[in-house]
Amino acid sequence: DNVVYDRFLGTEQFNIMLQSAFVDVGAKSALLKYTGLIQDEAVKTTGDDGVSQQVTVKTGVASVGQAIVPNPVELAPYRTFPEVEQPISKFIFRMQEGPKAAIYEADGGAWRNKAILNIKEYLQEELKELENIEIIA
Repeated sequence: DNVVYDRFLGTEQFNIMLQSAFVDVGAKSALLKYTGLIQDEAVKTTGDDGVSQQVTVKTGVASVGQAIVPNPVELAPYRTFPEVEQPISKFIFRMQEGPKAAIYEADGGAWRNKAILNIKEYLQEELKELENIEIIA
């Protein structure tokens, strides 16, 4: 599995994970842009209220500004067959000094039910010309 949950990764490794293991939907592009603009050692924990964090990001060639880390974020990691639409799920996105980033699953496993339905729909469509086949999900 290429997706790392519940563990902080350096922003370079985090960006590689997002690019290689997530569908281009939801907050993926925003997180890629966001983590790419973080200044080294710029994560502020003083602005952390448990839900959102405040960090320093590059806003120009030499200037910096404050930004609120988005939460929760919607992402669609590859978690089922690649032919099937990947379910979008909510994740908690957190940052630490380093800078490091992490995502934590926040949908209670509901993505599994959506994945099962997506697989059922895919099989029904692909096998619709065959008789006497019932897809149960």
